[in-house]
Amino acid sequence: MSSDTRELSDFQVRNIRILTHLLEHEAVADDIIEVLRENELDYVSLIDKIGLLEKKVNIDEKTSLLKFKSDYLTTIVKTASRVFYSINKVDYPISFARFDIDDFSVFNNRYGHDVGDEVLVRIAAAIKEHSRPTDYVIRFGGEEIDVILPSTDLDGARVYMDKIVESVRRMSVPHNGESLRVTVSGGLTSTLYTFDKSKVINDDDVELVYRELQSRADDALYEAKFSGKDRYCVFDEARKDDYARFRAQYSRAR
Repeated sequence: MSSDTRELSDFQVRNIRILTHLLEHEAVADDIIEVLRENELDYVSLIDKIGLLEKKVNIDEKTSLLKFKSDYLTTIVKTASRVFYSINKVDYPISFARFDIDDFSVFNNRYGHDVGDEVLVRIAAAIKEHSRPTDYVIRFGGEEIDVILPSTDLDGARVYMDKIVESVRRMSVPHNGESLRVTVSGGLTSTLYTFDKSKVINDDDVELVYRELQSRADDALYEAKFSGKDRYCVFDEARKDDYARFRAQYSRAR
């Protein structure tokens, strides 16, 4: 909610009713108008402060990315449902990506956390630059960045992933006369959410889908790490047994 919304709040409607009542009874006085004006200013100031607080709560200060929330996919699905509410049935594609900075702990230990923070900020900016305003770019934790791609099938998501990996690959971070290079690995998965006029959207069900997308993207990410890093892999349901092996062998090799 913000002070520039075109809809009047209940508070503002009440003020208008008070003023209308006073006008009808010829009881308007300067001191009453001043009180109403001051109340309106206080209300607008409060709403602005709430908006700033909401932004601070939801935005990661270091990267300016979204903080993780479990209901992002629910928001996307409910927004899309308003578009497709008149259609009997439609399959809505949603892709999900997880990125991880390669050898980030080694990088931090070698060059210091200040340089590591600079790398994280630059990579976050590169991912955001190649993302659409409708995409959800999220700092999941540490050096992991998630992206929800609404209305995007697997082919479109592959194009997106190629751009991100290549963009980071070309990146250089100046440090003590050096040009430091960094890469990312990624995991990608996709799903179709079926909108049906008879189907009620259940928040818990959508959050289960969200967790499944995260798990699948994380499996694909481990495959990318295990396969040599500086690349992305796409989750394959038929290879589920392989992912546990990738995790175990990658963890032992670290």
